[in-house]
Amino acid sequence: MLRRPPILGAVFAALLASCATSSMVTQQSNPDYVGKPFKSVMVVAVTSDDLLRRTFEDRMVALLAKRGLKGVPGYSVIGSRGKVDEAELRRAVAASGAEGVLITRVTRVDKSSGTLPGATVGVGFYGYWEIVNLPPQQVSGPTWTVSETRLFDARNGVLAWTGVIDTRENDDLGAALTQYINLVFDAMVRDRVL
Repeated sequence: MLRRPPILGAVFAALLASCATSSMVTQQSNPDYVGKPFKSVMVVAVTSDDLLRRTFEDRMVALLAKRGLKGVPGYSVIGSRGKVDEAELRRAVAASGAEGVLITRVTRVDKSSGTLPGATVGVGFYGYWEIVNLPPQQVSGPTWTVSETRLFDARNGVLAWTGVIDTRENDDLGAALTQYINLVFDAMVRDRVL
């Protein structure tokens, strides 16, 4: 049985709060942008967790800087006021002078869970036997998160690149975040939009 948590902001935090093994499910670049990389990009992580948002945006900006590109963390222009409407985001992008806008958000979370049936078992120890009734037990398995990263042209809102990433939870936040960001960044570089 699969269940989906209702709050995507908290889910994005869960995605990166536990180490994850991420893989690119699909990616696509707009042919009009291939070979014409953006020189400056505003990075926006859609989550209600301010610390996670800042960490994600700062790390992506650091990767852009290593490639000689200007990165602008979204929180530095938009702030940390929770949900931001599109008009406010467009004003912030224009004020930043960024050529591109990179937006990452969680689109789906699946957690495997189920019920193990009860059982009656015989337990023996040095000739002593006892019949034990085990009640049904609820068990949970790993969580899979699907997220999407999109790179837009800041001037006209045209989609330049999109990638869908599947992530399976694990235990190390730093490693998870690094692996996730590198996966997305490397895919954009290979597709020659960065």
